[in-house]
Amino acid sequence: MRLISVSLIVIYSVLHFACQSSEAQRNPANDAPPAASPAPPPVADRFAYPLGPAENLTQAKDKKDEWYNAQDFGENNHLGEDWNKNSGGDTDCGAPVYAIAAGRIVFAENAGPGWGSVVIVEHVLADGTKIESLYGHLRKISKTSGDVALREQLGEVGNADGKYFCHLHFELRTEDCPMWRQAGPGYSTDRRGWLDPSDFIDRQRRGR
Repeated sequence: MRLISVSLIVIYSVLHFACQSSEAQRNPANDAPPAASPAPPPVADRFAYPLGPAENLTQAKDKKDEWYNAQDFGENNHLGEDWNKNSGGDTDCGAPVYAIAAGRIVFAENAGPGWGSVVIVEHVLADGTKIESLYGHLRKISKTSGDVALREQLGEVGNADGKYFCHLHFELRTEDCPMWRQAGPGYSTDRRGWLDPSDFIDRQRRGR
């Protein structure tokens, strides 16, 4: 009798475990679909300069409109452009800084000494090519995440926490940039991965 009782207990335990396993497999929680991938950034099909009240600002009109490029791409091994108001000094402090095209914010925070607050936006061109725009030395960040539209405000012109006179440090990078999605050195003899911002925007406006 004792042997039979032990056998029945063993059989019951095996059946109980099997039922539990089967129930767990049928649990809808285990059948939940995988999380959906985030939607791609909007296509950047139009470009404009990051400053000024309208889309007509261009480097070709330096000193003839409200803003000018005070330090061009490549000058002194500069990896971007420094934009100032014609009125000079700190007269551009707090001026709105706009996204140059539709895209998605991938970085928005204080990047430390020499940089101040920085916003980086990733753009996808019509052919699938990715570039990113960087807006540095900001006094204030207006938007820290999500998609942005052409000319949507990202922040305000600043002075890198008091390091410089107010101006906008503006960069354009390609996907092979070694500082992709992060603030970089600002200056380098090796400019691979960086684009001349004004030249690129002007070419896009001409449809090239």
